[in-house]
Amino acid sequence: MTSRDDWPDDIPDRKIFVDAYYVKRNLTEVSDKAISTHLSWIIRFYHGTTLYPNGWNRVSGLFLSSMESEPEREKMVERLERLGIDIANEWAQDNEYRNINSSNMIAWGSALRTAAERNDHDNFVTRVEADVAALIAREVTPKEISYERYYPVEDYDNF
Repeated sequence: MTSRDDWPDDIPDRKIFVDAYYVKRNLTEVSDKAISTHLSWIIRFYHGTTLYPNGWNRVSGLFLSSMESEPEREKMVERLERLGIDIANEWAQDNEYRNINSSNMIAWGSALRTAAERNDHDNFVTRVEADVAALIAREVTPKEISYERYYPVEDYDNF
């Protein structure tokens, strides 16, 4: 399911992800099997899996639908598309090449729901964009990314 002819219509262009694979590894040639495996992870990111059905398409769609302003939503569509590409390109790499892991995506998914509930769309996405860029540049470690980075748990005095 990763050939040019059967690439899903609801995922950015396949070439974006193939090119990123080559660049990340500084390669000019790679096996079809390696590309196919990589692209299967890209599809999982966007569509989800049986065990984790909340792929990027679903989560970002729900996030967008929680926005009241149509002009703001239209701007956010472009930002989320770029953010999805950046996250997918890094996350789908083999472990020794990537600096975004599944725990990061779970944290972002949880914080994304909170951002929607608090009508904090722009602020949250701006912070994630910065963190994704910092992760890719190796300026931040995956362990530094958690839900609390975006929405600290408030301390409550339990008497």
